[in-house]
Amino acid sequence: MLANYFNDFTIIQILISLVDIFLVWFLVYTSLKLLKGTRGIQLVKGIMIIVILKLTFDLIGFKTMSYIINQLVTWGVLAIIIIFQPEIRRTLEHLGRFNIYNIIFNRNNDNSDKQKKSTINTVAETAKHMARRRIGALMVLENKTGLDEYTESGITLDSEISNELIINIFIPNTPLHDGALILSKDRIKAASCFLPLSENKNIENNLGTRHRAAIGLSEITDALIVVVSEETGHISVAFNGSLHQDLKFDEIKSFLDENWLNLKIEKIVGGEKNV
Repeated sequence: MLANYFNDFTIIQILISLVDIFLVWFLVYTSLKLLKGTRGIQLVKGIMIIVILKLTFDLIGFKTMSYIINQLVTWGVLAIIIIFQPEIRRTLEHLGRFNIYNIIFNRNNDNSDKQKKSTINTVAETAKHMARRRIGALMVLENKTGLDEYTESGITLDSEISNELIINIFIPNTPLHDGALILSKDRIKAASCFLPLSENKNIENNLGTRHRAAIGLSEITDALIVVVSEETGHISVAFNGSLHQDLKFDEIKSFLDENWLNLKIEKIVGGEKNV
């Protein structure tokens, strides 16, 4: 009987089944990686517990408890959508970043590449200068996800990127020093912008508001946020919900070059230090 069962499968059906299994595994793996370090991972644990309880109650024959669990599952889907809207939004934004045209043709523009390197050098040099003088700063590099809602919370500049301008913006007690600076390609879009603070309870207690705001924005967008600490003079970069701390000049340039405005096939980058 077992031999006859396997004889019914053709090679094509076996290959389709293997691809199907791989896609399911990839979907689960990617979802868990995106949820890592967010409230969503607690959601996954809660769902697993509910599934185990449901199977146990069904096996034992607890009808009342099985009914309660079924009601939790029925109404829980709506509650999940409402409560975990930021995590769902983040997942959908990751899916939307894949550019089929660039994946197929793998095209890049020399002028864009020069602009990108120029901006990265300026940001890295400016961060290094401010770190030496313990000037706190929060610089956001807009990636493929638009940041208009955060730009509107600050003061619109729409100016060219330069070391002198960025340093002057973050000089203490100046009108625009409090808040984030948002950069888009080769332009400074706005200054003194408000960013959402992360609600991750695993963030180290010694990290201040700037670092929490950087992590918070990186959890819901694909932006890269460079943070200069006025207390320690250390430079950090937040990306994909992870904070990469105490980076050197070359490390900042390399990290930004790899993850900012990358036109090649995108990959989900795990943090060097998850918080």
